[in-house]
Amino acid sequence: MKLTVAICSWNRSHLLRLTLEQMTKLRIPQDVEWELLVVDNNSTDDTQEVAQSFTTRLPIRVLFEPSPGKSHALNHATNKAMGDYILWTDDDVLVD
Repeated sequence: MKLTVAICSWNRSHLLRLTLEQMTKLRIPQDVEWELLVVDNNSTDDTQEVAQSFTTRLPIRVLFEPSPGKSHALNHATNKAMGDYILWTDDDVLVD
């Protein structure tokens, strides 16, 4: 089974960094393949750089959506997801 975990973010890189750091601690079952999509929704802060800094520790793909609005970012993630299922979370959620 392949899962996509998707996060849409706009100008909250300080929170995104904490969220991604917490995700590095996840224990993924051996039979699960997953990807993490971070959609930068035209941020003016360092969201791209923060997300890219996790590429060696997470199976992350960083996407860019220039059209403002969460619905645009969600649609972009949906179009690019490679998983059989999409799990949505936010840039301020610390998963356990």
